[in-house]
Amino acid sequence: MSINSRLSSLLFFGRQCTKSTAVTRCYASVAANPADQDGVKPKTGILMLNMGGPANISLVHDYLFRIMTDRDMIQLPVQSKLGPWIAKRRTPEVQKKYSEIGGGSPILQWTNKQGELLCKQLDKISPETAPHKHYVAFRYADPLTEDTLERIRNDGIQHTVLFSQYPQYSCSTSGSSFNAIYNYYRSRELPNDMKLSVIDRWATHPLLVKTFVERIKEELAQFPSEKRDDVIILFSAHSLPLQVVNRGDSYPSEVGATVALVMKELNNCNPYSLVWQSKVGPLPWLGPFTDEALKDYVKQGKKNFILVPIAFVNEHIETLHELDIEYCRELAEELGIEKIRRAATPNDHPVFIDALTDIVVSHLRSKQSVNPKFLIRCPHCVNLSCDASKKWYAKICKS
Repeated sequence: MSINSRLSSLLFFGRQCTKSTAVTRCYASVAANPADQDGVKPKTGILMLNMGGPANISLVHDYLFRIMTDRDMIQLPVQSKLGPWIAKRRTPEVQKKYSEIGGGSPILQWTNKQGELLCKQLDKISPETAPHKHYVAFRYADPLTEDTLERIRNDGIQHTVLFSQYPQYSCSTSGSSFNAIYNYYRSRELPNDMKLSVIDRWATHPLLVKTFVERIKEELAQFPSEKRDDVIILFSAHSLPLQVVNRGDSYPSEVGATVALVMKELNNCNPYSLVWQSKVGPLPWLGPFTDEALKDYVKQGKKNFILVPIAFVNEHIETLHELDIEYCRELAEELGIEKIRRAATPNDHPVFIDALTDIVVSHLRSKQSVNPKFLIRCPHCVNLSCDASKKWYAKICKS
């Protein structure tokens, strides 16, 4: 797999995929929550919610344990016993994967970089809500949600914006983060002088769409002009179990909406398909799967592809290992693919930082503290914790 690497202020990594050498990645360390500048007390906190990833391989087991015992993320029979067993069993395999992408996940570094750039712009554009400070709240790795909420409490923030970093909402991802915040406050009083508001989804924001368009154009330019129009664009998103989809989870439709707008902006320049990755376990999951789609397109005589991680806003193991190594390198070589490339996630692309800024500024200036869609459950929801969580947000965000 040849590497067309890009230098960023945060990390230097090979992200493009064809069929030759190995990938080398190097990560710079960034403080989990940088100190306030000049001793100025922040007024508005932007709490950036995401799944997170282990910073090094020694933390992989704890990361998997938290995932496998979270019923918002995955539901297993006898979960208190089966979840820990699966986490222990999978740890060596997952540790090996992290060692192959540099020894740990870069998601915290990217999120901090995005948050710093976001707050820098917010201070200029929205002085009435400044100073702004970003916080990171991960579900399964440090900084954990409850620890960050303690930090916000100690900082005396006046308004905390709960900002999901999943553009497309799913109960398994965004929902789990929001439920974790509710669970934290179940046994604590919300600070009397702090307002909470919610940004739960932003799948169709025009600048998010433009970011993906720019990323795709970068990759199309790397194909010979005579073959460029035949390149198949495969938009790849993390899959969901069909039982979650059938409960009414809005994630598949929201991912589809992002894809449709991206291709509209590209004037439908190439053939494309929406595919799904990262299936775990024997139960039926939403398909077609990314690797199987590649295999079958090759059987149809297709030879050139771009993979676009349409539901991820920064690089992590699903992009750096699953897409780059497993598909763009190993599977491409096995299938005899002529050329395959992988579009970068938004990371710190200037248009993406503008997107984050516009989303937050619009939210701060809006009279609506929470999206009404967020306050209703899926049609077939059976999660009583979700019911209690929604009622709590309805009360807190409208008071």
